[in-house]
Amino acid sequence: MDGDKTLMTRQDHTPNWAVRPLVPEAVYTDRQEFLDYFYQTALNTRERRAMSTVLLGQRRMGKTEIFKRAVNRLFFEQNHRDPEAVVPIYYVFPDKPEDRTRFALDYAENFFRWQAAFRLRNPKLLSPNNIDSEQLFDLIRENAALFGETVRSGLGFMKQLRDNRITIPDKRALLLPREVSDYDDTSTVVFLDEFQNTRLPQYNF
Repeated sequence: MDGDKTLMTRQDHTPNWAVRPLVPEAVYTDRQEFLDYFYQTALNTRERRAMSTVLLGQRRMGKTEIFKRAVNRLFFEQNHRDPEAVVPIYYVFPDKPEDRTRFALDYAENFFRWQAAFRLRNPKLLSPNNIDSEQLFDLIRENAALFGETVRSGLGFMKQLRDNRITIPDKRALLLPREVSDYDDTSTVVFLDEFQNTRLPQYNF
């Protein structure tokens, strides 16, 4: 009818990826062996049968894409409520100046974001644009039963970092995934991307 207007609204969309791949599926070939290897190696951490693995190659060879796709498989192809599920963590070392505390805050917050996003099966929690750090920590407390005791108590570590009460903040932050896995008897796999950036002057600590 004349004068009638139909209001079109866009439905809320939840992505089917935790880390968005850059290469379209149709042209991404010859990497399945690597994807399967990293996926299975990550799952082996449940039996404590995995070791640290390094993926080396020239720039633009697709290393990051392999990491992203392995992380996405771990994120979506496991039962996120299973206590024995392997929690994937993806972190990119920045190429801009970082001091010890700033790096530790960034690394630790990223860890908690992945813990929450995986256990709640909500990849939107990975973005600070969707939920800030305080809202994230409140969400973890509200869903305490889904997280181990060390994850919950680890939130106090963030306050200590902000108050500059940690002697070696970067070391404590880097040990956080190991402490959670050991004390809560859970499995975590950390994918560290752009690791070569740690050779830059700003990481002289």
